[in-house]
Amino acid sequence: MISTPNSETQSEQRCEFVECGGVAYGSAVSSSSSVSPSTPRSTIRLVATDLDGTLLGSDQVVSERTYEIFSLAQAAGVTIVAATGRGPTALPVFEPMGVIEMAVCSNGAIVVDLDTNEIVERNELDGASVETIFGEVTGALAGSCFAWESANGFGWSGDFASHGQILIDSYGVDGSVDFKPSAPVSKAFVAHADVGYADLAERVKDIISVECEVSSAGLPFVVITAANVTKADTLSRLCARKGIDPSEVVAFGDSWNDLEMLEWAGMGVAMANANHDVKKAADAVAGSHDDDGVANFLVELLGLDPPQRDTGV
Repeated sequence: MISTPNSETQSEQRCEFVECGGVAYGSAVSSSSSVSPSTPRSTIRLVATDLDGTLLGSDQVVSERTYEIFSLAQAAGVTIVAATGRGPTALPVFEPMGVIEMAVCSNGAIVVDLDTNEIVERNELDGASVETIFGEVTGALAGSCFAWESANGFGWSGDFASHGQILIDSYGVDGSVDFKPSAPVSKAFVAHADVGYADLAERVKDIISVECEVSSAGLPFVVITAANVTKADTLSRLCARKGIDPSEVVAFGDSWNDLEMLEWAGMGVAMANANHDVKKAADAVAGSHDDDGVANFLVELLGLDPPQRDTGV
């Protein structure tokens, strides 16, 4: 499966939204969903949420209110899982610990148990396949530059820093590690000065011979993971191990690499700041990531009763 901004899966979905308690609910649900906003709260057993543009505010922090709501949900038996394109070393510090239990990282390539900080699942590309991908793209699209996330660390080549400095900064590295075909790669990245990310995803898809996933999060590069490795695929395995059905999952996201997750979950929720394609594919729309959109949605969906805050008035 190739995940791109032009994927047919979201182009077939139409959803009109109505306001309900400050939250926009879809009047039509995707084919993968069997729940509605009126679903009894007891049926929700797991919350899966993207980080950037979804759970994290523009300040890159999870708000105190969000932790408060997550704690109430957890006390009600709901598991909280982060599902992000970030690699394990680029995760923010979650405090208090134990509220967000697991992190599906690198678009599904790696799963981290946040209680122990141990990697419990890897779904990686072999380095030789990534070497082939880089060679094929270089031969067909001159001027391409690359980056990689492997067990050896994070590295990049050519002019990638001029496109992906935000990515490099998120890893907190001082310099690039060498690419080694012998090392498995959780994610590979491709950027090009003259080709936008939407078109680049399609071009890379057409060029490469290796079976894999190609996705975009709206940043100036595209991401490559192993075949059948997406947030949705990895969450599906995680839920199967816990005996949780997709219909018992509510998922939140804002960009194209969240589409499969939102369509897989019983309820897929786009953020108010999400791109049009994500809102179109979602069952509901929450508030903005800067307004505790995930937390506020869960209060209403799960029937939570958070303590009133002293406004000082």
